Amino acid sequence: MTSSSYDEHDKEAGAAKVEPLTADLTNLSPGTTLKELDVAGSWLAEIAKRPDAAELLAPWTKEEEKRMLRWKIDPIIMTLSQFALMMGAVDKVCIGTGAVFGLRTDNHLVGQQYSWTSSIIYFGAILAVIPSLAIMQRVPAGKWLSGNVMIWGILLLASAGVKNFAGLMVVRFILGIFESCIFGGFGLIVAMWWKKEEQPWRTAVIFSTLSSVMNGLLSYACANMAPKEHFKQWQLLFILVGLITFLWAIPMWILLPNSPTSAWWLTDREKVIAVMRTTDNRTGMENKVFKMSQVTETLKDPKTYFYFLINLCLNVPNGGVLTFNSIIVASLGFTTKQTTLLAIPTGVISWISSIVMAYLAVKTGRRFLVTIIGCLAPLIGVIVLYVLPRSNVGGSLAGLYLVFFYWGPYTNTAALMYANTGGYTKKGLTYAIAYMGYCVGNIVGPQTFKANQAPKYTSGVAAMLACYAIAMALLAVFWAYCAWLNKRKEAQLAEYEASRVGKEDLIESWQDQTDFENPHFHYTT
Repeated sequence: MTSSSYDEHDKEAGAAKVEPLTADLTNLSPGTTLKELDVAGSWLAEIAKRPDAAELLAPWTKEEEKRMLRWKIDPIIMTLSQFALMMGAVDKVCIGTGAVFGLRTDNHLVGQQYSWTSSIIYFGAILAVIPSLAIMQRVPAGKWLSGNVMIWGILLLASAGVKNFAGLMVVRFILGIFESCIFGGFGLIVAMWWKKEEQPWRTAVIFSTLSSVMNGLLSYACANMAPKEHFKQWQLLFILVGLITFLWAIPMWILLPNSPTSAWWLTDREKVIAVMRTTDNRTGMENKVFKMSQVTETLKDPKTYFYFLINLCLNVPNGGVLTFNSIIVASLGFTTKQTTLLAIPTGVISWISSIVMAYLAVKTGRRFLVTIIGCLAPLIGVIVLYVLPRSNVGGSLAGLYLVFFYWGPYTNTAALMYANTGGYTKKGLTYAIAYMGYCVGNIVGPQTFKANQAPKYTSGVAAMLACYAIAMALLAVFWAYCAWLNKRKEAQLAEYEASRVGKEDLIESWQDQTDFENPHFHYTT
């Protein structure tokens, strides 16, 4: 950034931007101090005092913003987050493939023990999710997430050495503890880097289901290895997944910043643009002060429980079908190698469903409606899978693949949560409670698939049908509630603007206000 980068008109515009910003800093609302500003607000305050503030704060062009998004933010943040989340999901999927490779026999699993090895990881996550996100608020967020990913890899490597049910349960429980930051932590990243209208598509990409593709490719490679006496195919699978996960944590440690203000690969000018472009989100960026008032508001906010219950309902089917997908496919008469390859389309289908639904949600402006309609595809898939006999291989596969459309409604719900929650402490706790719903659903799901009901799994099918129907009803009621909240917000904003005539509120956008507190907040519906 040099002075020659701007002409006199740009400098005057920049100076005009600095003046109200500085005025806001010296005329904050009664009782407000700089300590109450979040990281972005404090950083902008320092920028406003610099000699080159006029240049840094000058209005940016669309070309500047697009260039920064296309060549820096999207490729770095999205790639780091997407691959880490994918590997965090592979360990949940690969246990199903491990079952086909002999994991159940080698670890002497009987009855529902295999189902519990899938469920136990979520008990660890539930126990640790709130403490994990609370720690993330206090320490450098990028380093915390990267360190957790590194530990995932180590624990997956350790999984290859287990020899019985108890050992498998212990390792996977600890894995759940360190994976507890996965959705909440990366959700905070989505909320701080992208505008509301940009978040659905980025959420769909980052929270992809390409884990099934990765698992399918790695599993196929392992299937082509002849089993050895002391080195089984399922063990090699865990070693490969663990090694890849561990290695990916290294570039994450180097490149993943705590927020846009600390991204070393952005210039100061680009940092200003990255921060200011998200002002209209009204959800804040990052704050190191844990606020009990926001905790209280979160627990009193009905939206918190809508997210929990919707996530629970959408993930009972998820937990069941992910755990038993390979077993169901194998029951159709496919060989082990064919079963591993047939798992690949499930990830592609789920990912496509989330991308398409994100596009439709933003295009139509009807995010709740699109999400509700999106639940119909997996519901139909469950019915097809149950009604058709297993002798109808093509139809059964089609029904199974339709079930994997469930990911679109889930990612759309996540994007709604990111857009409709303000305040850093409130965001962290809301995401944590929503993730608990995800975990509970994934605990319950495998338990509804009774081993003695194979291959139809009647109770599992009944649970899936009921959960999709309840999720659709909850989404409809939640939609109406958010519309009602927006009407209340109109009255709140009118009252606020009447008291603020002639005053700027640039800095107030970064006072770490919750969605209830911020009069400018508008809920996405």
